[in-house]
Amino acid sequence: MFGYLTMRRRFMTWQMTRGYRNYYCGTCFGLQYGYGQISRFLLSYDVALLGILMRCHEDPLRECYICHGNRKEKFCMFSSEGWNRMAAINLLLVNEKLKDDINDDHSIKARLAQIVLGEKIRGAIRKYPEMAASIARGYEEIYDLEKRNSGVREIGECFADMMENTMSAYRPLKEWEREYLRGISRWIYYIDALEDYEKDWKERKFNPLKKEDASTFYDYIRLYMGTVWDDLQYLYEPIVKVLETMPKETVEERLLVSMLRDNIPYTTSRVLSGRGTGKIKIGSVWEDPL
Repeated sequence: MFGYLTMRRRFMTWQMTRGYRNYYCGTCFGLQYGYGQISRFLLSYDVALLGILMRCHEDPLRECYICHGNRKEKFCMFSSEGWNRMAAINLLLVNEKLKDDINDDHSIKARLAQIVLGEKIRGAIRKYPEMAASIARGYEEIYDLEKRNSGVREIGECFADMMENTMSAYRPLKEWEREYLRGISRWIYYIDALEDYEKDWKERKFNPLKKEDASTFYDYIRLYMGTVWDDLQYLYEPIVKVLETMPKETVEERLLVSMLRDNIPYTTSRVLSGRGTGKIKIGSVWEDPL
């Protein structure tokens, strides 16, 4: 469930571009100064957006730092409590993803990564036990629902509960922030299930959207377009309400608006058309997919 909340330059002004880069790079530096160089490879677009929602950056429009140099200055800025918490959230979410890959696929790569990062992960758990417990408990509830073959909406709400509880442990949330977080969380779970539909069918894995008479993504869209439309309405109605009520003054708020208004619909349309988001996930944040 990583890599869906990406920003595209085509939808941003230069101020928004600079602000997003500062948050994306800030999350990377937070990982570096909180948990070491190797942890930077775990950087998630989704956690960068959470950093924007939590307003981690003191000055998002300042000139962006480069990867090398200014170590002392970057250390002073990105070893703060706020960035440490965001780095810990990134690490704890990746840990759950690794455990999922180990349990489902018996992935050797995931097992090795967990061994290499084991001490860093344990450090994050010790430092932020409330956030760690919220994430672990949330994923246990999700796995339990999956074992019971629950529907995508029920599991999506469980995922939204987990993210709300985790970020509430970071700091108290305003009402629009809470609804924003829940809206993007439901969407992430749904779009991940939709994109992985055919892969999960072939590998005989659980997918809350799976239908016995639709073994391919094309068949599912063709036969169950009404269901897809109802699910998208269910997902977008809360998002539209948040767009109407949330503030839109600061660069962070404009980035959050663009995510709901531009980037989520763009990614949804790519998945529905069968093109997926593979290039978006592994590409540079400054590349616009064709």
